[in-house]
Amino acid sequence: MTSAAADAPDDKPKDAVASIAAQIANISTGERAALRRIYLTKSHEADGVVIGLLHRAGVTMPLSGETIAPWRLLAHVAALLSGTGGGHAHAPARRVGSALQAIGFSENRLLRLTAARGMALHGQIVRAARMLAQGGEASVNLWSLFHLAGRDPDRAEEARIRIAQDYYAAVARSEGDSK
Repeated sequence: MTSAAADAPDDKPKDAVASIAAQIANISTGERAALRRIYLTKSHEADGVVIGLLHRAGVTMPLSGETIAPWRLLAHVAALLSGTGGGHAHAPARRVGSALQAIGFSENRLLRLTAARGMALHGQIVRAARMLAQGGEASVNLWSLFHLAGRDPDRAEEARIRIAQDYYAAVARSEGDSK
């Protein structure tokens, strides 16, 4: 017994970031390790893993060094956050700024993260992700980091503002709790 609703195609677009994070949690430890070391080794194998993740997530675009760079960074960050245990790195409700404040990320580091551009920004995002993973905040809204590093300057600026707002709101809450 089938219904028309069950036979209809799913019109809801796939959340590519959630899909990639879920895939990373379930790929082999070797592939996850390759993604964690992608910038150290500059491995073509790791790029192949990223392309496979994008394909399975339904991301369609012409692949070039410029278009794949934010996705490569996202896969790297998700692999860092998922760790060797393969945890799920994407939590849409967990804001990056709040998570950074929770681990004791300094205001100076936040300013570096939000002011950086280009490859310096990639380095700051990776540093923040490593600190989040070490601080036990391994699940955050990865869309914020993707937009921060992405090619759309308006979305990047919105991500910078959102991360800073959430960070300072968390600081205010923690100062209010300590009084």
